Amino acid sequence: MRRGTCDRNRAFTLIEVLVVVAIIGLLIAVLLPTLRLAREQSRATVCLSNLKQQGIGLSAYSADWKRLLPWAGSFRFSLMEGLYYVLGDKHPERHNWGRVNLGVLYPKYTGNTGMLFYCPGNRYVDVNGENGLKRLRHCHLHPSRGDPEYLDAHNFPLSPFGAYAYAVPAAPAASPRDNGAGMFPPDVVRGNPLLEGDVWPYWKYLNDSVDPDPSFLGPFPKRARGKHNLHALVSDGYFRRDYYGYHIRGHNVLFSDFHARRVTDPNGKIYNANLTAMRPWTYDTIQDAKVFQVWDYFSKNN
Repeated sequence: MRRGTCDRNRAFTLIEVLVVVAIIGLLIAVLLPTLRLAREQSRATVCLSNLKQQGIGLSAYSADWKRLLPWAGSFRFSLMEGLYYVLGDKHPERHNWGRVNLGVLYPKYTGNTGMLFYCPGNRYVDVNGENGLKRLRHCHLHPSRGDPEYLDAHNFPLSPFGAYAYAVPAAPAASPRDNGAGMFPPDVVRGNPLLEGDVWPYWKYLNDSVDPDPSFLGPFPKRARGKHNLHALVSDGYFRRDYYGYHIRGHNVLFSDFHARRVTDPNGKIYNANLTAMRPWTYDTIQDAKVFQVWDYFSKNN
């Protein structure tokens, strides 16, 4: 009898169990934000490392190509595009794949892994997905229309996607210069009216007599637009929210001297603008201007 009584006295009561569960729940609630922040800081570090490695690759490419940088694709997340789209003509032989943007660096200047084209914070671009690294490798090995394993370049979803925006001011098929403040000269940002039918929208932005939206990230008066000692060259994405490479209220950016750093998003203005991820073919709205204002903002904060 005494032993049974002793055993009953050592048992936990329901209230004691509930108190312990409540304490554990409180600790989890306190620790989760810290764990999420630590995980995001880790992603941001990987992203920044990717950009630094891209900078090394771009520097080596520049040395081989007399200070020219890779040509710009019409869609800045795409690592490859059909030459038909990039060059704007209708010759069947140009339906082959062409490597554009950072894809030109693969594999000679960045190694054979290709992982540094993918920001771990980008919620849309999946390195292991249908348009990820496997697709990049396949198109790299089978670029010619005559190859039995060639994938039709007109089917845009088949285009390999990276996660970084490259040389947004540059017109399609133009090559930025490894020249500091002269990275985006007029012939690079104006475009070819014979191919495009009109000048590239960034040229219109530079020459707009009106400040598109001084309240956004500005002011951006005409005399100061696009004029920087160092330009943004690659960013981790600032377009539509499902394309975002957003890190702790800021963005990672690679600049024209190939250094990379984080640039803060003031009061979440860039994120909340929810800008289009597609190429800004027109310059008709404030949203079009904001695509380029963000790029200017990055360049001003090098």
